[in-house]
Amino acid sequence: MQHTLQSLKSNTNLDEYLKTKIKTLLLGNSWFKELPDYLVCAILNIATLKRFQDGDIIHYYGDEAKDIYAILTGSVKVSSISAEGNECVFRYLAPASWFGEIGVLDRSRRTHDAIAISQTTLLVISEKELQTLLIQYPIFYKFLASLLCRVVRTAFTMLNDSTLLSVSARLAKRLVSLAEGYGVINQEGILISLHFTQDDLATLTHSARQTINKRLVEWEKLGWLKARYGKITITNIQALKQLYIDE
Repeated sequence: MQHTLQSLKSNTNLDEYLKTKIKTLLLGNSWFKELPDYLVCAILNIATLKRFQDGDIIHYYGDEAKDIYAILTGSVKVSSISAEGNECVFRYLAPASWFGEIGVLDRSRRTHDAIAISQTTLLVISEKELQTLLIQYPIFYKFLASLLCRVVRTAFTMLNDSTLLSVSARLAKRLVSLAEGYGVINQEGILISLHFTQDDLATLTHSARQTINKRLVEWEKLGWLKARYGKITITNIQALKQLYIDE
């Protein structure tokens, strides 16, 4: 499935074979799974594919919002950069995730940067096609509102975590989340199949890189994980979960 999608060119229209494969993948997203079949069919009939290489900008903060996206392969980093060049990473989006609905719904500009991590294939619904879909099926507004509510809930969860959880608990929760979204099981444990730095983990957890390094070294000595060259393998996920469950 992944190889098939990565071999396609941008702006590819979907044949029935591709629609079936993409539908199967997207049904892994609980929001998409709630859509009635006629809306799923309508979305796949109007959508196209777009490919990005590692590091490509999907959109910048402040860009005009034109499209809504679903990730089919690869991943997307959602972040912002200050005038001084400091990056704040909000989250990483895994395959079957949707994004871009905020600006399309209120017809305002993008609230953040979106950057492809590794080769990434997106399902794209253009603003024009989305408006046509909404005219034909006004009930889709309800589902888009539900999608937006999920984003708000995630934002509140992140705010609560940064305020109420210790650095150790925040880091453990992020690593577990990354393992659940990008985990590949191997002989050592669960490899997080994303390349990210300790600086990235520091911004994700609102802490200092030195603190992140200290925790990773401690947890590696305890046998909970292995950190090598921008890759982390979780070897005791239950121990990490316990850190934030206990708080």
